[in-house]
Amino acid sequence: MNDLRAGVIGFGYTGRLHSSAYEKSGVHVTAISDSDPAVLDAVPTPIQRFTDYHDMLATDIDLVSICTPTALHCRATVDALTAGKHVLLEKPIATRVTDAEEMIETARKTGRRLLVGMTHRFYPEIQAAKSIIDNGGIGEIVMARDSILEHFGFANSPRWYLQPELAGGGTVLSSGIHLVDRVMWFLGEMPVTVSGYVNNRLLGQAVEDSAQMSLGFSSGRCAQISFGLLPNPHPLICDLELIGTQGSIVVHTWHGYEYRSAAGIDRHITYTSETHPEKVLAGVCAEVKELCTAIIEGREPRPSAEESTRPLRVIEMFYRASATGAILQLE
Repeated sequence: MNDLRAGVIGFGYTGRLHSSAYEKSGVHVTAISDSDPAVLDAVPTPIQRFTDYHDMLATDIDLVSICTPTALHCRATVDALTAGKHVLLEKPIATRVTDAEEMIETARKTGRRLLVGMTHRFYPEIQAAKSIIDNGGIGEIVMARDSILEHFGFANSPRWYLQPELAGGGTVLSSGIHLVDRVMWFLGEMPVTVSGYVNNRLLGQAVEDSAQMSLGFSSGRCAQISFGLLPNPHPLICDLELIGTQGSIVVHTWHGYEYRSAAGIDRHITYTSETHPEKVLAGVCAEVKELCTAIIEGREPRPSAEESTRPLRVIEMFYRASATGAILQLE
């Protein structure tokens, strides 16, 4: 990986995490782009700085992280792929499935690699739980519950998160995309029905700040997902519970997991003194490693961009369902 050169488009909180992940992974960051010149003032001088990412794409970088507002993902990704760069794209892949499909088709045509940053798949506590379940540790999964509760401003949440024209949605799309993805990943299937409710009275903005989603699967299993973006400081909760015929697992994301069986509860602590950015950085480092390995080996990265589009399909349908209170069928 030492021969690869990377650039970053968008140098906010997430863009800085990506830059750190590249350096930790032995990938040289040689260029950074941000539309705000004041942001670029903090970039170390050996790194090239650009206010127009098109100028950065004309340099000799091999891959680029795109950490812009979600509505800008499609244009920047298509431009980067067309310029011959591999792309690590922050989640969600897009605000609309049609945009995601355009990016996937461009990656196919150009032969470049596209990996969407579904960071939760790379966290050690989630991977450990997945391994236990795949090896039959809780029997057959019967149902799933997932939830995220965070307060706005946590981890320097940008203001554009509250602007539908840039974010595409509220907590369900911005953070909740991870939850929808991991529920489907653990269950191994797409839902066939979706329903639920949204609210925006907590923050009083145009996007939802709380929601409840119900998913039904052709196997007869079901899942409930709760989302909350709160106005005041609140303990960060991101808990996935998977209930099986022989036990259950609760993943306390960024903490550890509990393996519950008839013999009792076996608790595993994954982290000790790490800060939250350090925990997230470990996941981004794993993403960088996966993309770079895929580039070197000439294969598609995992998960594929198509797989990372599936939770967006579910969320698109969820927004339609919540607007009418109906239970909608997914194709």
